[in-house]
Amino acid sequence: MLLRYLDVVLVLLAAPILLLIGVSAGGYAIGGGTWIAMRAIGVGVERYAGSTGDAGRQIGIRLGYLLGRLFVLALAVILARRSGSRGDGLAALLLIVGAYTVQLAISFATRPRRSAKP
Repeated sequence: MLLRYLDVVLVLLAAPILLLIGVSAGGYAIGGGTWIAMRAIGVGVERYAGSTGDAGRQIGIRLGYLLGRLFVLALAVILARRSGSRGDGLAALLLIVGAYTVQLAISFATRPRRSAKP
């Protein structure tokens, strides 16, 4: 279970270390907070999509969430840049890209495999 949310764990565990070495606190807070909020919403979306019986509806719900998440995360980077400095925007962007990369790698590693039929 912890492996499934490794991206969130890394965002939380890396915060004190990165803030101590001088990463922008505002950018990290905006990027990390948005990332964690969108992951929490994603859990609800996955449960809702899984409860529907229609495959087309499931795809539509998941696609809508993925596009919405992309939009919200882009807005978080813009907000961090506008409310602070260039360093805030860069910190938010790098955090989101790093967390997304970890989530993508874990999703590939833990996805169900199809067994080859002889």
